[in-house]
Amino acid sequence: MQMMKRWFRRGFVLPAAAICVLSIPVTGAQAALMTYSFAGNFDNDPANQYAVSGHFTFDNATSGSGGVYNNAVKDFTWNLSVGGTHAYTSSFTPGTNGVTISNNKPLLFGGVVDRWALVTEATSDQLLPQGDPPVDHIPFRFDLRFDRADGLFGDTSLQNPPSLGGLNPATGRWRLFFEDANGNPSAFVGSVTNLTAVPLPTAVLLFGAGLISLVGLGAGGLRNLRTSKV
Repeated sequence: MQMMKRWFRRGFVLPAAAICVLSIPVTGAQAALMTYSFAGNFDNDPANQYAVSGHFTFDNATSGSGGVYNNAVKDFTWNLSVGGTHAYTSSFTPGTNGVTISNNKPLLFGGVVDRWALVTEATSDQLLPQGDPPVDHIPFRFDLRFDRADGLFGDTSLQNPPSLGGLNPATGRWRLFFEDANGNPSAFVGSVTNLTAVPLPTAVLLFGAGLISLVGLGAGGLRNLRTSKV
């Protein structure tokens, strides 16, 4: 309080807006959210009639052990297009989810890989008819993984997924699991052909830049106070 009084006596007053901005906390969780968009195709689709796209968001500051980071997934969307026309959407729902980082993971049919994997519960506001005759299904789980046979990660700390273009022969796979009214499961399966980090919104970047500028102005004002004479 005494310092505030001295500032007013010396004619140094930060604008109210600046004080308000400087008082807004920026939490570690906000800074750690990472979003990636992806695109892919379906297995056994020689005519390339079907295509998928979507995004996922995870918190890369999530704590864990042994390469397992439970509850790291915060959002995802999976879109199905048929013949270039959007046909179906599945999305994130709260529940069991996580990201797993593996070194030298044995494969079922031999060999080992390093793997970045994500799994989350899924839902949709649309029923999807499958089979002949068609039976309505609803999604309940989504997962994807990125493998590389000749090494991908130096350790199992939580880190961002690899770039597909820069890590050949890295491979990406996705799966969306469904069930019918009787709990009978089925799945759509395919490959991830593109993975791109989604940058922070411009508004967030401008907010950060403005915050730094205000802090700099405040520090400069304090220096002036120390050197000024009454």
